[in-house]
Amino acid sequence: MEIHRCRFVPFPPSTINALAFSHSHISQDQKTAPPRLAVGRANGDIELWNPLRGSWLQETIIHGGKDRSIDGLVWTQDPNEEVNGKLIIGKSRLFSVGYTTTVTEWDLRTGRPLRNASGNHGEIWCIAAQPAATGAASGTWEGQNLIAGCTDGALVLYSTKDDDLQLQRILVRPSAKKAKIISVTFQNRNIVVAGCTDSVIRIYDIRTGTLLRSMTLGAGPKGGPKEIIIWSVKVLKDGTIVSGDSTGELKIWDGKTYTLRQRIKSHEQDVLSLATGADGSAIFSGGMDRRTVTYKPEGKGKPRWAEVTHRRFHNHDVKAMASFEGCGMSVVVSGGMFAEF
Repeated sequence: MEIHRCRFVPFPPSTINALAFSHSHISQDQKTAPPRLAVGRANGDIELWNPLRGSWLQETIIHGGKDRSIDGLVWTQDPNEEVNGKLIIGKSRLFSVGYTTTVTEWDLRTGRPLRNASGNHGEIWCIAAQPAATGAASGTWEGQNLIAGCTDGALVLYSTKDDDLQLQRILVRPSAKKAKIISVTFQNRNIVVAGCTDSVIRIYDIRTGTLLRSMTLGAGPKGGPKEIIIWSVKVLKDGTIVSGDSTGELKIWDGKTYTLRQRIKSHEQDVLSLATGADGSAIFSGGMDRRTVTYKPEGKGKPRWAEVTHRRFHNHDVKAMASFEGCGMSVVVSGGMFAEF
């Protein structure tokens, strides 16, 4: 009998930097492509997971290039079409950024880059997809463009029209204050919410590039940095804006007057990631303190938000969160520095 010496070495997976579902929710009568979860890692890999009603099958691993990182992921879906009386479901498209000036679209069949686009702007820190048009007039494009926030303060619009990816325009030129845009989301199809590193949340109209409003968080806590970093911004179904920042606070902003309605000190350190329920009845936050916190509205009329639960599911920073409702599931997925999700 031959005896062989074996050694098993634990292989720690790379840090999860980004999570994105292809849809935030799917109703029973909604005609869409099947949902998928994309997981972006610090080594440049992208994993595609099929939720399968809670069974979670890893379908594909797209291996990244050398010294590349995936730091932002976003999905779009092309508009549905009717051909000879048959409904053709729009194609799901996946885009990534990685602290370069380039946006990459991936071929989901081959696992290779399909196309790249870049422009004369700083490194892209965050990216978001424009909401699809609903009830658009005949002849109006119903697809989803991309908005990107950059480390030089630029806000950039990329077009995905005609099955392509092109820089459409630089909406906001680099900031003289050198304020980085590090979180971005859409309030509606035309209005963008941008969280910056200078204690300010800025609201822009992408049709004109006009700054509509600035929401200031004030100075940082005593003994710490003077400026507050807005790590994450989200928008609820009714237009309410939610932000998480370096003070450990969750802030609720009125989506019409752009004024602060409420602040909740729920984390001992920075709030790094946020997720929301599709109907706007729940908010989730993840932080540097390893906490995952759930918030619900309480009271009648204009209810106040309150922390209802918190858990430490992770061993380190909760860097990314994403939520999905539909297909018999209602889930929030989180990822951290120790690659858990």
